[in-house]
Amino acid sequence: MLGLVAAVVLYQAASVKSLPLWTPLPLIPIAGYLLRRMARGSKRAQEIRCLEEYYRHGIARLTLNWDALDEGQDFQDAEHFYSTDLDLFGRGGLFQLLCSARTHVGRETLARWMKTPATREEVLARRAAVAELADCQDLRERLAVAGKSLVSNCRPETFQRWLAEVSSPFPRWATPAALALAAAALVLPVLYWTHALAPEDFWRTAAAVGLLEIFLVRLFSQRARLVLESVQLPSIELPILCELLRIVERGKFSSPKLAFLEGRLGHGASSASARMRRLWRLVKWLDLRDNPMFTLVSYGLLWATQFAMAIDRWRVHHGRELIEWLQVLGEFEALISLSAYAREHPHDVLPDLLEGEPEFDAQGLGHPLLDTGTSVRNDVQLGDGTRFLIVSGSNMSGKSTFLRAMGQNAVLAWMGAPVRCRKLRLSRLAIGAAIRLQDSLTDGRSHFFAEMDRLRRMIQAAGEGPMLFLADEIMSGTNSHDRRIAAEWVVRALLLRSAIGAITTHDLTLTEIAAGGLPGRNVHFEDTGEGGDIRFDYTLRDGILTRSNALNIAHLLGIDAAARKAESRSPKAL
Repeated sequence: MLGLVAAVVLYQAASVKSLPLWTPLPLIPIAGYLLRRMARGSKRAQEIRCLEEYYRHGIARLTLNWDALDEGQDFQDAEHFYSTDLDLFGRGGLFQLLCSARTHVGRETLARWMKTPATREEVLARRAAVAELADCQDLRERLAVAGKSLVSNCRPETFQRWLAEVSSPFPRWATPAALALAAAALVLPVLYWTHALAPEDFWRTAAAVGLLEIFLVRLFSQRARLVLESVQLPSIELPILCELLRIVERGKFSSPKLAFLEGRLGHGASSASARMRRLWRLVKWLDLRDNPMFTLVSYGLLWATQFAMAIDRWRVHHGRELIEWLQVLGEFEALISLSAYAREHPHDVLPDLLEGEPEFDAQGLGHPLLDTGTSVRNDVQLGDGTRFLIVSGSNMSGKSTFLRAMGQNAVLAWMGAPVRCRKLRLSRLAIGAAIRLQDSLTDGRSHFFAEMDRLRRMIQAAGEGPMLFLADEIMSGTNSHDRRIAAEWVVRALLLRSAIGAITTHDLTLTEIAAGGLPGRNVHFEDTGEGGDIRFDYTLRDGILTRSNALNIAHLLGIDAAARKAESRSPKAL
């Protein structure tokens, strides 16, 4: 509407001349005011959308709505010692429950923490930071609404490639030469219009300036092109990076780790966000050359060449600092994710981190990925007296879930997060798991060979430091006699290397391992019901499983009578 009014007033003043020429001038500040209001309204609408998405993800984490959450598929690693076995990534994985990071570098840092146990000192520092951030809901909201995009894909390798692609800087004289030629291109028309320069002198001088500009452009065209092409991808992430860094810089944190991260970003004009905003402004000014109304002028001002030089100077002076800023942002976002997890699970506790001999002592151990209202809790004690557990039970009784509950809580503990236990005491343990192993027809690798390879690697790694080993249905690819002997060899080898852990089986001959003088204990899960109605209570009990569910299975298969005869001949059938 204002544009229509402005057009009518301009027409009446300039063409019809029924209004004074100054009449359109009062409309300029009104237009500026309305444009600012529109920009603020658009920004606020974007913030509301981002905030809505942030809380939608929070609700999805609380309700275990896996389809709405980040699966972290980028971080899947089939060769990792436990990430696949413990369901760290993928649909229904622990990463979905933890991650609320906006940037890829934050997601990457969180995934690295999950895959690599930290030192005790580092974990304690993270926990102090998470405790400070847990009550900072306004800070999490500010981070959620920063930038125009809901998710940033800023990857350290993208910026590392940018830093490495252009290795030959411009010579020192290039910048003043380009500035002098651009200034001459601006001054010459003014001198001509003011008659300070004769026409013939103007054209001679203009031709000389033009030739020098062409020479300078040709001389540095290849280098400038490389700079401008290499900055295109990183420049997309600059707006959100500037805002996120500025938020971290203004945190005024008290915990040592957060204060250290904040200090690495600097303050004032030398802060990371200020320097990143300078790079962002250079890129925005560079983009003016694509405006059709400015293209011809940009040639005379050596616009692309000058901004290529300015961007390259920024890269030379601050490139290495940029990688450090990204690392700081990644750590901060990982801590923010852990603080959100702690806030969303107030009944989870911080474990006692022990030094010395391997120990895992849990009371009320639960699986972090199960609903807290229905999850069954169990107690586990591993240490000097009991170094390993043989967990027997039928399929679906809860054996694999029990192993994953142990492993995932160990992961949470040594990344600095609360654990799903009423109480947990554990020492620093590397994790070795053989729970979800896959055969490969293309690689010529059977399931049994994959398990042997994993167990061999676990034994080797156990020699490098204390380990928590978790093996599901160990040696299932061989006969019961050989399985019993080989499984005991594996357990003995791990115990000799100061490892503790648990193995599961439905082959009751393996329960003899814990009764053969080794520091182990037999525990079991059992089922109830008759006539094919199988029920599980998922409660861990001491001793060896004595109840058979063979008749229930036979009922499900419709072969009850034959099964009863078989059971009378083989009372040990399971």
